[in-house]
Amino acid sequence: MSFLTSAQSAAIRLGVNKPSAFFSSTGRFEQEICDLANEVVTEIIKAHDWRSLTKQQDMVGDGVTTAFDLPIDYDRMPKNADVGRMNWYTWGYVDAPSLNFWNDLVNGLASPSPGYWIMLGGQMQFIPPISSGTTAEYYYISKAAIVDGDTSVKKNSFTKDNDTFVLDERLLTLGLIWQWRAMKRLDYSEDMRNYEIRIDQISAEDKGARVIRLGNNLIDYNASWAYPRSLGV
Repeated sequence: MSFLTSAQSAAIRLGVNKPSAFFSSTGRFEQEICDLANEVVTEIIKAHDWRSLTKQQDMVGDGVTTAFDLPIDYDRMPKNADVGRMNWYTWGYVDAPSLNFWNDLVNGLASPSPGYWIMLGGQMQFIPPISSGTTAEYYYISKAAIVDGDTSVKKNSFTKDNDTFVLDERLLTLGLIWQWRAMKRLDYSEDMRNYEIRIDQISAEDKGARVIRLGNNLIDYNASWAYPRSLGV
């Protein structure tokens, strides 16, 4: 199912005549749906650590490099994810618990092997540098949830009617419905509930971290304690 068919389904349920095109249209409704679409996609991505969007990033050490750019499609790391070492199964890198602690490391605080990591300035940074012959690795959630309708390349947003959604396209339709009604200051409570039920259904079939929804708020199902995961540091 393409973006076009998902958006047309939303239009019909909203009582609007079914448009023949969206991204090439100058109609107000079509433009509103196109504008909302990527907001809906972002919300869906954030709602669950989808396995179909989970990717692994490797960083090959040379004993000198301390900073590695995040992937261009990086959204976030999954809940409770760590940075490990390839072929090491018992001990990986430790996430720095605070910027102050990281600053102490930069200024010479001793670090155990293999070291600490932190995300700063769009980079994964390490102290000490990843040693030569060692590969650090981590999982991340990609925001490239759209497949280009012409090139089949994954991208971060809808731009064409023939683009397709990597995740559940019925969920996209339901998201468009309640978001459009909310934008118009119409009652959207039942539509949002249908959307949330669908998220619960498909996330239950997925193995990633889920969230609990209370009203319009999202709460981490796999919430962490207030202190850092790695104690005794």
